[in-house]
Amino acid sequence: MTAFAPKIRIRLTLWYVGIFGAALIAFICVASVVHYFHLIDQLYHEEIQDMETVEGLLYFGADAQLYLREDYFISPQHRELLDRMLEVLDLDGTVLFRNSKLGGNSLGGSRLPDEGRIEYFRHSLRLRDGTRVLAISHVRPVQGKTVLIRIGYSTEVIRKQSIELFGLLMAVMPFALLVAGFAGSRVAGKALDPLETMARLTEHITAHRLNERIPIKNADDELGHMARVLNDLLGRLEASFQKLQRFTSDVSHELRTPLASIRSVGEVGLQVDHDPARYRDIIGSMLEQLARLTSMVDTLLTIAHADSGVITLHHSAFSITEMVQECVGIVRVLAEDKRQRISVTGENVGEVVADRSFVRMAVMNLLDNAVKYSPCDSEIHVRVKLAGASSHDRQMVEIEIEDQGPGIPEADRERVFDRFVRLDDARNSETGGAGLGLSIAKWAIEAHGGTISLLGAIGGGATFSIAIPLTHVS
Repeated sequence: MTAFAPKIRIRLTLWYVGIFGAALIAFICVASVVHYFHLIDQLYHEEIQDMETVEGLLYFGADAQLYLREDYFISPQHRELLDRMLEVLDLDGTVLFRNSKLGGNSLGGSRLPDEGRIEYFRHSLRLRDGTRVLAISHVRPVQGKTVLIRIGYSTEVIRKQSIELFGLLMAVMPFALLVAGFAGSRVAGKALDPLETMARLTEHITAHRLNERIPIKNADDELGHMARVLNDLLGRLEASFQKLQRFTSDVSHELRTPLASIRSVGEVGLQVDHDPARYRDIIGSMLEQLARLTSMVDTLLTIAHADSGVITLHHSAFSITEMVQECVGIVRVLAEDKRQRISVTGENVGEVVADRSFVRMAVMNLLDNAVKYSPCDSEIHVRVKLAGASSHDRQMVEIEIEDQGPGIPEADRERVFDRFVRLDDARNSETGGAGLGLSIAKWAIEAHGGTISLLGAIGGGATFSIAIPLTHVS
């Protein structure tokens, strides 16, 4: 069983709530700490003000003891002053006065090194009962005698307030997360609605509706980019389907002709009795059509394997000039039947690293076309030369095959490499073939990183040019 995978909307909402919750917890912690230290800072400044008040209330009595006036009016707004802890020492560390709030505790014991050097020395301490206290010290003369005055206030109230604030914010946090989850779900839904619309439209596109496209509302955002990618994919699929349909139709048409011819010859041959010689002619005619059919099927299999990437090229080094001479030697037999001459010019350009069988097949197809469509008593020129020998270009070898046939109009020079294309005026069914030779040649050359093109010849005819690199680059 496959594990449950929540929808993207749910995952986006959970991520949003999780990130928002983590940010909210961090904010609550930072806010509580900042609030605590802010209150501590306020308490420190209030202690300074209280220190100035206490300094005016201290006096020495007739018995040389230090006293604090208790009849001084304290404003009701400063109730915290009633929690004041007060301790007065002389410079030798002898305790001169402690108020009842201290309860026998000390605000620091003996004089500390920084007391007296810093005007209002601030320090924190913990009393014996565990109470945390923020204290300040100030050296001040009282009636001519210099004393050390210490004032302290408990920070327990501040700590309690900070904890209460932290608890309150944490208690509100679940409600904030619920609101964030609802908002995140709505935002994720709005963001993913166009994607769902695209998916819904794509589901209705079939092989018969490949012309439909997904509407693009905003071409600059990610969803617009996705829509463009899908539309491009649909365009390529539509072109492939149309090409496949044309290919299927052309194959059906090309196969129907030899099959119908074989059937017609056989049926005619069976209608009346013939002598053995006539039967041999009938069977020969049928075998001729069968050979054409077999050749076409083999070619179609080669094309199918090439389109699917099944064919593996076996590269080897061989002389391109010798291979061209070999092809010309084979085709010259056909040319002699039409009293045609084939001339080969060019020097030995060295060895080419390629699949010899496929390059040979491409050259053979072009030579065969030249012989078929050139008139009798004509000449076919084959030229081999180097090109692109500069430091910036790969060195290429070019093979040009020029015939003296009817030529090909400029508008049809690209189309002539398509499958099953035969130009009606010059390349009719009498020449044989199925219009696959140039398509095979184009694939074979381009598979080696080369090019094949059709040039117009001077005075008519056609010139096919093959260019392939001397060395193979994988």
